[in-house]
Amino acid sequence: MAGFAPNNTPFPPLVAARDGSNFTYTSLHDRVPHILTDVINDFYAAVQRTDSVDAVAEGKQLTGLLSKLKHEMVTDKPLTPLDDDGTGDIAEWNHWLAEYFSGGTWYSTPFLAWETYMYRRIATIFRKSQFWNTYDYFATKKEDTFRASMVAVAKLCARVDALTQETVADLGNSTKHHLAFVEMLQASLWGNQTDLSMFPDLSNEKLEEMQARISSGENNSKLAANDTDRIWKIVSQVHGGRVDIVLDNSGFELLQDVLLAHWLVAAGIAAKVVFHPKRIPWYVSDVTNTDFHWLVDAIQSPASVGATGLSTADERVLQGLGARWNELLNAGVWELHDELFWTGPYGYRYLPTKGADVWAGLTNSDMVIFKGDLNYRKLVYDLQWPVSTPFVDAIGPIADDPTAPAIVALRTSKCDTIAGVEPQRANELFAQRKDWMYSGEYGVIQLSPGRWANRI
Repeated sequence: MAGFAPNNTPFPPLVAARDGSNFTYTSLHDRVPHILTDVINDFYAAVQRTDSVDAVAEGKQLTGLLSKLKHEMVTDKPLTPLDDDGTGDIAEWNHWLAEYFSGGTWYSTPFLAWETYMYRRIATIFRKSQFWNTYDYFATKKEDTFRASMVAVAKLCARVDALTQETVADLGNSTKHHLAFVEMLQASLWGNQTDLSMFPDLSNEKLEEMQARISSGENNSKLAANDTDRIWKIVSQVHGGRVDIVLDNSGFELLQDVLLAHWLVAAGIAAKVVFHPKRIPWYVSDVTNTDFHWLVDAIQSPASVGATGLSTADERVLQGLGARWNELLNAGVWELHDELFWTGPYGYRYLPTKGADVWAGLTNSDMVIFKGDLNYRKLVYDLQWPVSTPFVDAIGPIADDPTAPAIVALRTSKCDTIAGVEPQRANELFAQRKDWMYSGEYGVIQLSPGRWANRI
């Protein structure tokens, strides 16, 4: 589909319905203010723990700014320009706001616009401060959730470790190779259900139930679209290539993504995996550089993060995997690229123009995997697409570029925008439950083949 301006879209964007009838309204009226309240409460507790009088005083000022942001949101004030925090992207943010959404209020501005604006504005509040500029206001929630799930983590790691050894021992067995890839890809997909902005109270029991559904194949019935076989046709042709993963949630989902990368390298498919985390805290549980290294270190040394309930065998598997992942990082086989574009205002269809350097890097990859709901929304630009709109049409220029890599979307749907679903399948899902598009229980595995189109 041809290019379009952010405020002149071919289909209506998601905007909060004044009658409260849509998920966008529920998010703006209830869910997101609750997230902001949690940020305020968690930060207040952090301020109380510090012994620095100056840090306490500044913390009170920051709490006031966060409260002001929440007040503007719930009272439907206009979105105001962001203060420059020195990160390097504020001029672009403010130009985007002035050019496309000048005077827009929280309830009149598209969902994707106001939600990303809110998280960027929270970051400016902290990054402009003296004592709290590196504080991750979501870190405690992210780390506590993962720490509490270490028994489930150990079971998953043992399973993938065994699967990887089986793959390496029989690399010539294409059927076994294919089945292992399908399991790893689906595990990465369904790990996206562990989104703390949607499900803030995930327990170890829920994580274990989730993993059991993945292993049993029970979740297959929850796929709205499934291009796995077409993806495998590409993957099976890649030997010593490059795979990029645009990350979403930290913790359990990140673990699934790291395990997928582990398998891709061990199987000889990828000689390089480039992970793309966020440079600033984002959408509650999104991965930052710090989160990535914290997870790898937690796997290598579970006791260092206070993990309990692990057997000696569990610890041995975890320590071995963690050590291997640090080796891959140190050798440059795995790299982290935290480009600012991922926390910028533009959707991914604008990558070739607004993120040209990032796009140039991605075109060096054989396959780019976009993880999660927000990345999907930025791919299809959060519009009210007819659900049968082909995925390649919805993502536009990055599908049509002759240098484009294969683009894979792994998303459990938590927002009512979607493309690439066959009409009959959509009707079946609507008959099962009206909220399937934003329940977080249904997923898609979708492909834009890019320059591989003539080879599959």
